Amino acid sequence: MNDLYIDPKKYTNKNSFPNPKTIKVYDTTLRDGEQTPGVAYSPEQKYEVTKMLSDTGVHIIDIGFPFVAPSERQALQKIIAGKRNGEIRKDLEILVMCRANKNDVDATLKTLEKVGAEPSEITFLTFTSASDLHIKVKLGPTLLKREGKTRFIEDVQWYREANCKMMEEICSYIKSHGVKKIELGTEDASRSDISYLKELIDRSVSKGANRYIFPDTTGSLTPESTRYYARELRKAFPKLAMVSHFHNDFDLAAINTIVALQEGMEGFSVSVNGIGERAGNAALHNVAVTLKVLYGIQIPNFRYDKLKELSELVESYSGMPIRPNEPAVGRNVFAHESGIHTHGMLKDPQTYEPIPHDLLGVKTRFVYGKHTGMALVEDLFKKYAKDISDKNIEVTKRLKTNVLQKIKEKREKMAEREVASKAINKYRKILTEIELDENEVLEIIYSLGDGK
Repeated sequence: MNDLYIDPKKYTNKNSFPNPKTIKVYDTTLRDGEQTPGVAYSPEQKYEVTKMLSDTGVHIIDIGFPFVAPSERQALQKIIAGKRNGEIRKDLEILVMCRANKNDVDATLKTLEKVGAEPSEITFLTFTSASDLHIKVKLGPTLLKREGKTRFIEDVQWYREANCKMMEEICSYIKSHGVKKIELGTEDASRSDISYLKELIDRSVSKGANRYIFPDTTGSLTPESTRYYARELRKAFPKLAMVSHFHNDFDLAAINTIVALQEGMEGFSVSVNGIGERAGNAALHNVAVTLKVLYGIQIPNFRYDKLKELSELVESYSGMPIRPNEPAVGRNVFAHESGIHTHGMLKDPQTYEPIPHDLLGVKTRFVYGKHTGMALVEDLFKKYAKDISDKNIEVTKRLKTNVLQKIKEKREKMAEREVASKAINKYRKILTEIELDENEVLEIIYSLGDGK
């Protein structure tokens, strides 16, 4: 029945995208996702998530800062071993992060040595800031100290130059230690002066950076500004590998990611379930499914049918439930209750499901409640006709009407008992229990500082 409705791709098929074979899915669930307040993974959990990301067809995973804690080193060691024993794809790119200072780089290199990884098989992401606000206010004291300055400098141009010099130095330093893949990150790039951003990238690339990740740190991009920045950067660096990394503070991360892809940023950073700082990141399922269904861009060897399972795994490990109406992977996306919808769905799923359920390897389900119509009840009677007959039950119109009425009454009584409200209150309590608040940290201070 595809000829009975207008396919959305009619309006999107003239958009330009990179060749799907060159598109890179770059996952940051284990790094930015773990920066979600209250989230902490064990090394075993990180390994299991990595295995499933590998099975799903992700190309790059960001595992964060491996030198900051023993558990991070254990996770990296497991992942490296998994690549070598075949549990994780050999072509899955592993990325680690380090700040733009030699101590961080040295600590990362030592960690790689301890876990048996060569610098040449790991991508290093080193980063700085790009906006004048970040460079002067946040990064300023570090730059002043680096340059041996003891007094505050007002001129922002001084900070810009000092920042470029720092990145030239660190990229050269990383390259000199046998690292083949160096990714440059520039925090708050989406609020930076484009001319300065180009200079910062150019000077870093000249010293060894060979991929750039364009971050919308505050989630402030719109599709219009995304197009502007992405187009300018691609024009300035036509051969440089680029990926986007967009936050979701205004619920625009997914569409901004697609716009950046249209403008030639062939990679995109996402997280499972969109978890991450504040409002999170562009969600893997949102971007991948939207590209496939609405734009006709199918990522080669990507397992769309793994997305639901992957989502539930990360939901379980993170303790961050996905909303029931979350696109593609939410519990209710392929669920129907209202009489009008169920009536249509019983005839053809395309009437109310824009995403083919077989794409995601899930099944349509029907929920019975106060909005249920007779069509669904009659379908149930047909489905279980033999079982009902075996119990010597006479099926009549009156029986069907009574069943429908009982369904509605039962659901209304559940509302009266506030079942949903109690569940939500329990969930909110659990969220507070997986976070450390300042009072708990004060208790640590008091216990460690009592002189005993």
